[in-house]
Amino acid sequence: MSFFRLKDLIRAVRVCKTAADERGVIRRESAAIRTSFREVESQDARYVNVQKLLYIYLLGFPVQFGQLECLKLAASARFSDKRVGYLGATLLLDERQDILTLLTNSLKNDMHSEDDYIVGLALSALSCVASAEVANDLVDEVGRLLDAPRSYLRKKAALAAVRIVRREPELAGAFVKRTQALLADRHHGVRLAAAGLLTELCAYDPDALDEARRLVPAVARQLQGLVVAEPAPEHSVGGIGDPFLQVALLRLLRTAARGSQAAADELNDVLTLVATHVDGARNVGMAVLYECAMTALAVPSEPPLRVLAINLLGRLLADPDNNARYVALATLSAAVITEAPSVQRHRATVIRCMRDDDPSIRRRAIDLSFALIGPDSAKPIVDQILRVLPDADPELRPSIVHRLAAAITLFADSRDWHVERMLRVLSLAGAHLAARDLFKFVRLVAADAPEPLQRRAARCSFALLERDLSQDAMVVAGTWLIGEYADLLIAASDESAVPGPGPEPEPDLPPPGPGLDADGLDILGAIGAPAPEPAPEPAAESAADRARAAAIGLDEPLPEATPEPERIVRLLAAIARSPATSPTAQRMALTALAKVAGRFADRPALVAAIRETYARHVGSIDAEAQARAVEFDRLLSRSLDGVRAAVVERMPAPEYAEVPYEEYVLNPTAMRMKALTVIRRPALQPEDLAAAAGPTSPGPAPQPTKQSVVSDLLNLMDEAPPAPPQPQHSTGADSLADLLGTTSLSPPATSPAPDSATTTPAAAAAAASPDLDKEYEAYRKNGIRVTLTPSKKPRLPAVVDLLATFYNEGEAAMSGLNFLVAVPKSQKIQIHPPSGQHISVGASVTQLLRVSNPTRSALRLRMKIVFTADGQTHEDMLDFGGLPPSIV
Repeated sequence: MSFFRLKDLIRAVRVCKTAADERGVIRRESAAIRTSFREVESQDARYVNVQKLLYIYLLGFPVQFGQLECLKLAASARFSDKRVGYLGATLLLDERQDILTLLTNSLKNDMHSEDDYIVGLALSALSCVASAEVANDLVDEVGRLLDAPRSYLRKKAALAAVRIVRREPELAGAFVKRTQALLADRHHGVRLAAAGLLTELCAYDPDALDEARRLVPAVARQLQGLVVAEPAPEHSVGGIGDPFLQVALLRLLRTAARGSQAAADELNDVLTLVATHVDGARNVGMAVLYECAMTALAVPSEPPLRVLAINLLGRLLADPDNNARYVALATLSAAVITEAPSVQRHRATVIRCMRDDDPSIRRRAIDLSFALIGPDSAKPIVDQILRVLPDADPELRPSIVHRLAAAITLFADSRDWHVERMLRVLSLAGAHLAARDLFKFVRLVAADAPEPLQRRAARCSFALLERDLSQDAMVVAGTWLIGEYADLLIAASDESAVPGPGPEPEPDLPPPGPGLDADGLDILGAIGAPAPEPAPEPAAESAADRARAAAIGLDEPLPEATPEPERIVRLLAAIARSPATSPTAQRMALTALAKVAGRFADRPALVAAIRETYARHVGSIDAEAQARAVEFDRLLSRSLDGVRAAVVERMPAPEYAEVPYEEYVLNPTAMRMKALTVIRRPALQPEDLAAAAGPTSPGPAPQPTKQSVVSDLLNLMDEAPPAPPQPQHSTGADSLADLLGTTSLSPPATSPAPDSATTTPAAAAAAASPDLDKEYEAYRKNGIRVTLTPSKKPRLPAVVDLLATFYNEGEAAMSGLNFLVAVPKSQKIQIHPPSGQHISVGASVTQLLRVSNPTRSALRLRMKIVFTADGQTHEDMLDFGGLPPSIV
């Protein structure tokens, strides 16, 4: 059954009570339309059927069978048929379909029509579906129509030219010379399309960029006229003269003046005029001011103008509209690198946005807050972030915690503040703290803290663990501190008083270098550049802020406890048997009990209670916990009284050592780092192992790190997938790693300890081949630059590691980065996950590629890169063989 008319079909769909009824109606009508296409050749029937197909398409049902009928209608001589045919072609076809080539002849014929409206239909269809082949075929017709006598056609031709340039950049030169006349057109629609066309041309053709810079004074005068002159009624929107054209001209000026001081000098007066004369009370005015601020920040403008631009974004940040605040936060995050003092003035507003109801605004505000952290603003901003941390979105907490640890480490002015704030981070979100940050905190207390601070850290940890055992990193760190400093935990001393706020740094604590913390990490790349000038303090806190601060205890010192030894044993025993704690924490609790037994060996009842705890773990299903229980119970026997004190004595501070990048896999939540350091296990002697935790048996082998192994890259080289890497078993452990059990504090692949008198393996490899550890540019297009840095390990001569670095040199942030690589059949490749898929402007991310080359043949890579920037998806494929033969 067919409903014959479009209105009848619409009525039948509307009366359906269920989705099943609607699908039935659409199915029957689609079958009737197919039958009509096969049996009826009437143009009128085809016209009605295509209309109904477009309605069915809008409902979300497949209608691809009507594509050819749309082309038949487009080839008709009647205007009404062409209108429906071209509309159907733009909706049902895309540039990837071969059938599109059948439309080329109709488009070409209609562009020579005497009816301007038919020409307009063809240009509109070309603007929507033109592929590279169609663009090459019709570029001459579009260029001719740019000089058409009617402004209606010139506007549509300019829009079609934009599509042609995007699909075939080599054709950009055909339109450069015509843009000056189009920009001088009296019709606003033509000028708007011309501004968009010239902006697009500048991205592909250097001659177009030179032409745009030459036209900067004329474009600036046009913009000035729109701002100052009384707008015509047909161009006035909210009292502002043609804001759409103003935005287009500002974008063109931003593109032309970027990197040109002479062109930027021409813009200072007009940008100041726009910023001071446009009314931002309405959304339309705020859009113009936003583009003005973006232009002032993108070009080498005068400092007062850049400050004015930041203030405009500050006004946008205070707007009640969520969209306005979001774009302001995003822009300020990009501008804070160069305009940190000006952005600092809006810190109070940014902090308020961290508690906004919109999750996207909260995310942006938190990122900007970290970028605002500097030597003078670290303490208040860290405290504000701590206040929102308990209520932060779960997917954001790992990133927030990692950056908090980095900020506290870099900008701490005293060890007391450093330790106290890290304990708060551990207690609030210890479940999300990375193992490396946890290790750094433990090392700080063990190596750099004086005894009074060690005592306070242990007492605070004990009090926090008695309250809550749900934060795993807090349990691990607190258990280690209790075990190591059990004697200080119960000792009474006047030195345990809480120090006053803001003490001067101790003389023996060297300040970190510019941009680096004490361990050599580039923290500034993760949390932004510090402000060179002090910033004003945030506004007075609201009642809700004070209540939140009271709930997490920020306004009060951390709780401390001076427990008795029996109370310590009860807490550690509870940690060892609690199902809520991780196996790592349980094993550490067993080790800490042995430490406590050694500190209080003169209390037989206490030692007996500890041995009872070990007896409950002798039958544990965890092999490591079972082994520790048996061995520590044996250690507490009378026969080992002579060696027990040496075995459980306080451990020395763990050490760091720099190793090459390939020795570990980046934590997925880690920030971008330029100087990479990891924990390396030193070679230990048997007595060191005994001092660490007694003669323990080897624990279970660590699980191999999950990696993304891509070998065939969509069958680019018909490569078979390589075998997964075999897990590597650890053969030794240093003092802290033994206490922590099998944790992720160690790199996934063990490496031999470097000789004290020789260079590291990576340095030896680099010395053997001067072409190693150098950056080789592999790709540079669409605002992204990709370099490859080769390196090798002496023990794996057939394996070449390539560190791919992606630099964002464009104007907008990039997201959705996907990088695939294929190699010839004689080689195998492993692709590690990238350090991130979002690249801010001026930033970079890295990705490790490991190539197995047993035949020592030349490295040939076929690479595919996909990313999204400024709302447009870029996809490119290339072959690269620029690596020197010496690296294989």
